[in-house]
Amino acid sequence: MTVPKTAVMFPGQGAQRVGMGQDLFERYPDMANHASEVLGYDLPALCRDGPSERLAQTDVTQPALFVVNALAWRAHHDDTGTTPDFLLGHSVSEYVALYAAGGLSFDAALRLVARRGALMAQARGGGMAAVLGLDAAAISTVIAREGFADIFPANFNTPKQIVLSGTQAAIAAAEPAFVAAGATHYVVLPVSGAFHTPFMRQAAEDFARDVSEVAFAPLTIPVISNVTARPHVDPDVSAQMIAQITAPVRWSQSLRWLMAQGVAFADTVECGPGGPPVVRPMFKRTEVEAGPLPASELDPPDPAPDPRLSGPSKNRITVEQLGSRAFCDSFGLRLPYMSGAMYQGIASVELVVRMARAGLLGVFGAAGLPIGQIASAIDSIRAAAPDAPFGVNFIAHMNRPHLEDDLTDLLIDRGVRVIEASAFMEVTPALVRYRAAGLAHPAGQPLQALNRVIAKVSRPDVAAQFLAPAPKAVVDALVTAGKITVDQADMLARVPMADAITVEADSGGHTDQGMPFALVPPVLGLRDAAMTQFPDHGPIFVGAGGGLGTPEAMAAALILGADYIVTGSINQCTVEAGTSTAVKDLLTGMAVQDTAYAPSGEMFELGSKVQVLKKGVFFPARADKLVALYRQFDSIDAMDVTTRRQIEDRYFKRDLDAVFDDVAQSYGADEIDRAARMPKHRMALIFRRYFKDTTNWALAGDLDHKVDFQIHCGPAQGAFNAWTAGTDLEDWRARHADDIAVRLMHATAQVLDMRFGGMAKGRL
Repeated sequence: MTVPKTAVMFPGQGAQRVGMGQDLFERYPDMANHASEVLGYDLPALCRDGPSERLAQTDVTQPALFVVNALAWRAHHDDTGTTPDFLLGHSVSEYVALYAAGGLSFDAALRLVARRGALMAQARGGGMAAVLGLDAAAISTVIAREGFADIFPANFNTPKQIVLSGTQAAIAAAEPAFVAAGATHYVVLPVSGAFHTPFMRQAAEDFARDVSEVAFAPLTIPVISNVTARPHVDPDVSAQMIAQITAPVRWSQSLRWLMAQGVAFADTVECGPGGPPVVRPMFKRTEVEAGPLPASELDPPDPAPDPRLSGPSKNRITVEQLGSRAFCDSFGLRLPYMSGAMYQGIASVELVVRMARAGLLGVFGAAGLPIGQIASAIDSIRAAAPDAPFGVNFIAHMNRPHLEDDLTDLLIDRGVRVIEASAFMEVTPALVRYRAAGLAHPAGQPLQALNRVIAKVSRPDVAAQFLAPAPKAVVDALVTAGKITVDQADMLARVPMADAITVEADSGGHTDQGMPFALVPPVLGLRDAAMTQFPDHGPIFVGAGGGLGTPEAMAAALILGADYIVTGSINQCTVEAGTSTAVKDLLTGMAVQDTAYAPSGEMFELGSKVQVLKKGVFFPARADKLVALYRQFDSIDAMDVTTRRQIEDRYFKRDLDAVFDDVAQSYGADEIDRAARMPKHRMALIFRRYFKDTTNWALAGDLDHKVDFQIHCGPAQGAFNAWTAGTDLEDWRARHADDIAVRLMHATAQVLDMRFGGMAKGRL
C-alpha cells in the first residue's frame, strides 16, 4: 500500500487580516516580543487592532504575515508532532517554508522579509490584476498579439487564475483585450508595485546585498521553489530567493508537481493567519483544472550555477527571463530551447525522447531515412513520451517532390503537430497541404493552426515566404486536385505558413555561412510586420541556430532578439545521438578551428558546400579532389590511369565500374539510361556514391574507412569542448542532450547577469 505524501502550505500577501495571530502571540510570547524588537513596533497590537490600511502596506504586511505564519507552523508541529514530506509558501511566505525546513533561523528570516518588504514597498507606478478564465497560453497570446510590452504574468495561482503585473497604466488599459479573449473576471488589485516582474530589478539588486550576508543552512524538509516549481537545491537557495522578486510565482505548477509525487488535497495543511483558507482552495482548483504533471515533465531540479562563472552577480537575470515565455507556453516547453534535426537519425529517437521527457523540444532527424523508418520512429517517440512535445524534420526535395508528399501523408496520418522545415527555397505544395490539414475554426473561437511549422532559413527572402500566407497559385492547384478543401484554402489565407522562424547562421552540414548579427535583425523586422498582418493568429517567434555551443554565444543570440535557441552540432556528441562511438570520440577531441567546407554530395555539381570535421580525417580534401576531377574530365575513361587507380585504391577501395554496378541498383531505369548516354552523368553518379559511403561509414563506425568519415559539424562543437574541459562533461559519455540544454541556459543567464545585470531592462 502506498503511503500518502503530505504537504504544509503557507499563504502569501493578501491573506492578512486584522485580529490575526492573537492566540499564537499569547502561546509564543518570546518570539512575538523578539519580532516586535526587530521591526520596531508592537506587532501583536498592530495585528490585533489594525488599522487595516496600515496592515495592508507591503512593508508591514510581509513581516507581519511571516511572523504569524511561522508561529502557526510551530503550533502545528508542536501539536501534531509530525513532519510533512514537503513545504511551500506563496511568494513572501516561501521564507516561512525555509524557516520551517531549518534553512533560516527565525531571526534571519524575519530580517530578510522585513528588508524585502521595505524594498518592494518603494516601488511606484505599478499595478496588478487577477485574470480568471484564461490559461497561461491564452494569456501569453493576448500579451504578444496586443504588444503589451509592460505586462507580465506574475502569479500562476491556478491553471485559470493568473495575476498580471506591470505598469499601472498598462494594467488598467488591458482589461478589454483579456475580456475579449474570454476572461470571466479581470480584477485590478490595490497595489503600487509591479511585483514579480523585471520592473522590480532594482529591488532585487538591493536585496542581493542583504542576502549575501546570510548563511542558508541545508534544508531538512524539501521546500518547493516559487521560481522553478521544483524542490530547492541547497546551493541555489539564496540565488533563487533573489530571483523570486522578479520571477513569476509558479504556484499551480508547484501544486501539480506535488500531485505527481502523491500529495492529495486531503493530505495538505494550510498554516496561516486563520479565517477562510487561501492556498488550499488553489490546490483543489488546480487538481480539477489540470491534475498532476505528466511523467514527461517530472524532471529533476535545475542544477546549481556553474562554479566557473564567478563575479559579483546575484542572479538579477535568471533563466526565467531568457527568450520568450510565450514560445514556451505555445509549444508546451520548460525552456525556450530546442535541439535541431541532424539527418539520418543522428537526432535519434532516444535523443528526442530524452528532450521530451525534460519538457524540451527535440526534432527527429528524418532526412535521408525511408518512410517506414520515420513512421517507426514517430511511433516509438509517442510510446516512450506520450503527450510530450517533439518535432520531425521535413527536408526539401527539390528534384523529388514525391518524397515530400510521402512524408506529408505520414505526418498527417500520425498526427504529428510540429515539423522543422529545412533547406526550402520556396514554399512547396506538400508543406501547404501539411499546414492546411491542421487548420480548424470552431464556432465562436479563433482560427486554430494545429500543425505547427518551424522554418529553418538562412536568408530573409526565404523567411518572408514563410511569414506570408501560402502561395495562392499553390493553394488553387491543391484545391483543383482535390487535395485540400475550399474551406482550408480560405483559412490558409488568414495564417502565415510558419509559426516560428529559426535563423540559421554558419552551421554544421549545409550552410550559407551567414552571420547571425546580419541575419537576425531583418528577420525580426519581417516577423513584426507579419504579426500586424495576422492579428488573430497569435505570436510568431524568431529563433537562432548555428554556432551556438557556449553560454556566451547563446547570450549574444538572445540579445539580438531571439525568442528561442536551437543547438545542433553539440547534440551529435551525446550519449543519445544516433551515430557511432568512433565519431563521438573524434568530435570530443576537436577544437574551434577543426572544421572545413567540403562539397555537398547531393549537389556538388552546383558548388553547394557542407561544413564538416577535418581533424583526423581526409574527407574534405578527397571530396574537393573528386569535384576537381569532375570539372576537369568529361568521363571516368578520360581520367589518366594513375589518377583513376588512386581514386579506386584510396577512396573506394574497389574498381569504379563495380561502384557503378552497385549505384545502378538504387536508381530507376531512366537514370541509368541517362548515365549510358552521358558519360559525365555516369561519372557524377559514381562520385556521389563516395559521399554517401562516407556518411554511412561514419554512422556505422567502420574503422577500415575512418579517414574517410564525413561528419557534418560546425565550430560550436569545438567551443563546447573548450567550455566543458576539466568538468564532468568533458567525456561525451557523460553528455546528455537535455542536461546540456539546462546547463547551458542557466549558464547563459549567469553570463548575462555578470555582463549586464546592473543595466538590463525588460526581457532578455
